[in-house]
Amino acid sequence: MGTSNISDTSVHSNTGRHYDYSPGHRALEIVAIALCLAMLGELSWRLIMAIVAAPGLASMGWLVGAALVGYLCADLASGIVHWLADRFGSPETPILGQAFVHPFREHHTFPKKILEHDFVEVNGNNCVAMLLFLVPMQFVLPAALSGAYVGLASFTVTFSLGIFLTNQFHQWAHASEVGPVVKVLQRSRLVLSPEAHDRHHTLPYESDYCITSGWMNPLLERINLFGNIEKLLNHKGPEPYVPPTAEEQPSAE
Repeated sequence: MGTSNISDTSVHSNTGRHYDYSPGHRALEIVAIALCLAMLGELSWRLIMAIVAAPGLASMGWLVGAALVGYLCADLASGIVHWLADRFGSPETPILGQAFVHPFREHHTFPKKILEHDFVEVNGNNCVAMLLFLVPMQFVLPAALSGAYVGLASFTVTFSLGIFLTNQFHQWAHASEVGPVVKVLQRSRLVLSPEAHDRHHTLPYESDYCITSGWMNPLLERINLFGNIEKLLNHKGPEPYVPPTAEEQPSAE
């Protein structure tokens, strides 16, 4: 795989985190990941049983069509969240500032720092958020899936899995080397590719916000959805970080 040309900005010699990541929060993330995996596994099994019990064009249509819509919605949701974090609020915003806004803003300054995070830290917060969707769906969906419920369950699985792994796909897009399976997924554009994500890391960082697969970015850029909303709100986002030139870099003593 070709290496990403996303700026490293010297990968930040200080490897300490710039936000609070307590043992308690990590424990919450581990529990959330386990619960999400358990619920997604159980729901996927129910989908398989439903297709086995009633094979046919209608069931397969619900399954495949809803799965595609779910994955597209996950990509759209990743873009909306990314746009809000990049363009609204600040690291000093109460409650959400340090936990939500700061990591996104820091990422523009030190994009390679995401590679220092393990699976739990990369994906845990998304799993915590997904529980707000997955838990209610356990009560909405019947035990035996059929008809439109097959579609709803299929949407739930792919939407949740897409959100679950969005930051994992994002991390892979910043990696210089990935495994052969990930390489195939990126080249086939089934997950976010480094080339597609490079466009977001180009000043002034105001495009290509979707980071699950990036499929929604061309449409959103064509209609300038986020830019038009900002114009409607008369909103001016934060000044983009501009990496210092070689001449501006402080010399080592």
